Amino acid sequence: MRLIKILPTCGLALGVALVLATSAFKEAPVNKSGETMYTFQYNAPSGLHPYSAANVENVANWSYTSSTSCNGTNVKACGLQVPESYVDDPTGSPTLDASINISATESSPNVAYVSGTDAGTDATISNKSN
Repeated sequence: MRLIKILPTCGLALGVALVLATSAFKEAPVNKSGETMYTFQYNAPSGLHPYSAANVENVANWSYTSSTSCNGTNVKACGLQVPESYVDDPTGSPTLDASINISATESSPNVAYVSGTDAGTDATISNKSN
């Protein structure tokens, strides 16, 4: 008799636990073709002109991240979201593939933002202000 009274409470507790456990995992964004999208953030190198067009176009200056804090103003490079086909080692340590060919445009001398990539409309470009 006691077991019958405890079962609904146990079921409720199990349901709450499952909701909490699965809500921590967000599904990765996908593009129109169903490809997983990966987000990268620009890491300005130290030295002279860290936001030059040449530095922005260098894939070595971009690192994988879960999110960026870009504000959408075309002054400085900030973030890219690209499909998996432009990512090396997507399941291990994701890096931008050299085939992405990032295009940068100067907003002022030696300060550039991302104006395009070979991923075309499948990519999302996010720049920022000063």
